[in-house]
Parts: sequence; C-alpha cells; structure tokens
Amino acid sequence: MNTNTHSEALQKLNNAQREAGHALSTRKQYAHWVFRYREARIKKECRDLQTYLTRLSAVEKVNPKTVKQALNALKFYHEKCLGIEILPNSLTMPKINANRNLPVWLTHDEAMDLIGRMNGLARLQSELLYGTGSRITALLTLRLKDIDLQKGLITFNHDKGGKSRTVRLPKFCMPRLQAHIAAVRLQWEGDKQRGIIYPTDDESLMRKLGPARFGSLPFCWLFPSRDVRGSHRWHSTDRALTESLKKAAEEAGIMKRISPHVFRHSNATALLELGENIRTLQEHLGHTNVETTEIYTHARGTNAVISPLDRLHPCDINAVPNIQQFHKIA
Repeated sequence: MNTNTHSEALQKLNNAQREAGHALSTRKQYAHWVFRYREARIKKECRDLQTYLTRLSAVEKVNPKTVKQALNALKFYHEKCLGIEILPNSLTMPKINANRNLPVWLTHDEAMDLIGRMNGLARLQSELLYGTGSRITALLTLRLKDIDLQKGLITFNHDKGGKSRTVRLPKFCMPRLQAHIAAVRLQWEGDKQRGIIYPTDDESLMRKLGPARFGSLPFCWLFPSRDVRGSHRWHSTDRALTESLKKAAEEAGIMKRISPHVFRHSNATALLELGENIRTLQEHLGHTNVETTEIYTHARGTNAVISPLDRLHPCDINAVPNIQQFHKIA
C-alpha cells in the first residue's frame, strides 16, 4: 500500500472528485471511506479491498447498501488515485435486498398543511422544495444569479452527480421570494462595506474568479448564513428548517417520517397524480435512469388490490365507532 500520509491521499482524492464533478456530500462520503480503509490497512485489520469489504459485512455488521457505498468510494480511489483497475465482478459483495424501500411522501393536503404551519425562511424554503422538487443541499447552495425572477426560472447548478437543471419557479411563493431577495440585497450591501465574500469550497475556482467576483451581488447566497467566519459568509444549514418541519408535523398529527427531503418525494408523486409523463418527470428531477423515477409509481399505491373486506363487506366509511368498544378508558 502507498505510504503517503492520510492528508496527501485525501487531497489527491478530493482533486480527482472535483475533476469528476462530484457533489460536496459525495466528496465527504468518499473521504470518510478512504480514511477508514487506510486506517484498517495500517492496523493490519485487512489485507486488501476484498478483505476490507468482507470485514465491514461480517465483523462490523454494516448494512449491505452501506458496504456498496464503501465499494464505490474505494473503487474510485483505487482507479483514479492509485492507478489500480478494479475489474467488474472481481469483488464478492454481500447480497442486497432487491426490493427498494418506498419513499416517504405527503399528499398535497398534508404538504400544504405543513407549509401553512411555518413562517419566515422555513416556510419559503419548504415552498421551494415542494414546488421545485429540489434536494435541500441544492436549494441551500443557490446563489442570486441562479434565480431569474423575470422568466420565472430557477437553475440548480452542480446538483447530485454534477448535473445542472432548470425548473419553473412556483408562482405561489413568488411574492415571498421577491421580499426575501430584497432583504438579502440589503444584507449584501452591508457585507460589501465590510469586505465579506461568499466563497466556494472549490479552491481553484476561488483563485480563478477572485474575491471581487465572490463578493458581488450575483454570487451572494440565496439563503446566507447568519454567522460570518472571518471575511467569509457561507450559506445556511438545514437545521432550522428540519426543526420547524418536525414541530409542524407534530402539530398536524402527521405520523410519517418527516425531513426536508420528503418534499422532493411529494413533488414527484403529486406530478404523477396530475398526469405528468414519466420521462418529463425524470428530467424535472434530474434522474440519470428512468428506473429511479419509476419508484414513485409504486409509492402512490394506485395499482394496489382492493381488500376482500371492502369487496365482500361494504360499510359506511362515515360511521364513527365508539372508542370504548375497543379499549377500556381509565
């Protein structure tokens, strides 16, 4: 195994991933697995990639899907950084259940109920997530230059897999979005006087464009952080939105697992129910394969069989039973 340090290996990996157009979350995930693999090799817990994958599965009891993620990261590292080709089907992997988990999604009424129980930034972010079907990371890393209010378009640059896509802005949230952008502009004016810029984690791009460009209004974040690190103001995190969502779901009595990503699933299922073509939806969501999009046709459950209880014993669905018939109330 190469004897270079962890920092050198991770820097080499990071550079290769930037060239490949990997998203920040993917780069972090790959760095995590490369670091763990190198540590295991140093401690002699494994001899090679195959024994490491076996250890993850048999000893550490890691979920098969997570082992697959580790393989993708380490395969990229071996081929792009170490120059070692990993032949197809050359590694033995634990079996993965072919039945994918169905995504958690909200009905339109549930989504609007949640949104209506929030205010401020959390409400605007939720409206944009549900209205555009974007991922939370893609939303939070938007800059003002990505919003075209006149044409009513929003462009998500370098989304998952390095892809970019343009979708329509929901007219429903346009007044709140315009007011928010006006407030961000006022903040930018103060930041400009203080020499604060809105950086990117791509160091080469920072050097190429320079601080002046990243301090200009078009490069200002759509959702800037409240905190400033030195002369840098990064974009906000999803912490406040996640907390607001959980609180709203509790108030609404929604028993589903709620996170910002649930709005992306809800957007997809709602569009399908409105008759949107699966290929158009694939492009809208930015999926590489249509098979990924087709999972939403199963999530709707519209093809599920009708229970024999309802076929053979029709009942009055409006009848409300007395709960004391079923449980003893103390």
